[in-house]
Amino acid sequence: MNLAMNLAAAAAALALAAAAPLSALGRAAGGRALDLTSRALAAVAGVLLLFAAARPAAGPAAVLALAAATLVPRGLPCLLAAAVAVVAAARPPPVEGFDLAAWPLVAALALAPAASALQRAAEEPRSAQNPGPAWEAAFSGGILVLSLMLVDGGRILRWHYGLGSGGARVELPGAALVLGLALLVSLAGSLSMAVHALGGATHRSRAGLLGQRLLVLGAGLGGLGVAVAVSQGLGRSDPSLAAGALGLAAMLLAVGVLVLALIRLLAVPAASEAEASGAGLERGSGRMLHLAAAAALLAAATAGFEGWRTEGTYATATLAAAASAALLGVVAVQPTRLGLLRAALFVLGLLSALARAV
Repeated sequence: MNLAMNLAAAAAALALAAAAPLSALGRAAGGRALDLTSRALAAVAGVLLLFAAARPAAGPAAVLALAAATLVPRGLPCLLAAAVAVVAAARPPPVEGFDLAAWPLVAALALAPAASALQRAAEEPRSAQNPGPAWEAAFSGGILVLSLMLVDGGRILRWHYGLGSGGARVELPGAALVLGLALLVSLAGSLSMAVHALGGATHRSRAGLLGQRLLVLGAGLGGLGVAVAVSQGLGRSDPSLAAGALGLAAMLLAVGVLVLALIRLLAVPAASEAEASGAGLERGSGRMLHLAAAAALLAAATAGFEGWRTEGTYATATLAAAASAALLGVVAVQPTRLGLLRAALFVLGLLSALARAV
């Protein structure tokens, strides 16, 4: 039974990881077949995750996947669902069982439209709040670099990487080498792309071409490193793999965000097309953010009720995390400056709150 849940969650993670770039490619190329394939993969992944419902992370991952299948764009929601599905695949169900809480499911329902709104806002035409695909690629490469520097206590900086700690720790030298190379290449690519963006050139400069190639290589190495870490960790020690689940999910998410940014960089729409669609994108992202903020408030209320029911008080750490995310949602929907940054903070707040539950 445990093996079946492992396979179901792992297959769901792979399907969602494939659905994200397919969705982005479909939007960039205007291909309806790619979009439908992405939607179908997300829906199938959601159904697969229902077979692993005994694991705490499977429920929120299923909600994210099924919600992503209904959203446009769905690249970032699919990536978030894939990351949570990795946690569901790596962490076995608790021996003593667990009480299924409703607030993580509602928080996941809020996270999906919030992520879609963030992606939609990032795809708006270049403006003072949206610096353009070059800067997005540079920032995405920086996110990958930062995630690689932080996972496993920064040991990748010393060319070491492993899962778990103490006596249950498993060292993965092969993954450490690949991830270390990914860090160096992505750092160089981000810096080169930033130099190109600072130059303000309308055409692709030499620094831009170098940065683009290095970021493509960095994304490939990062994805390969995560795959190597998972393959080396499987079958060695379930406790160590479970302990490193969040790190693996973070790296997968960072690689996926970089891939989405590179697809957008390599398929920049014409200026006239971007201007024509800009108003519709902005209105759509605003509606999505309002929906996500309302769902986040509902998640906070649900967390308070469940805390009062199980612990006799609503003043719990869970409610504090859910309420903080809801407040970020209220801030994100305000019609003020730095809308993209506020939407990103809202998504991070929801993701942080959800990480406490899985």
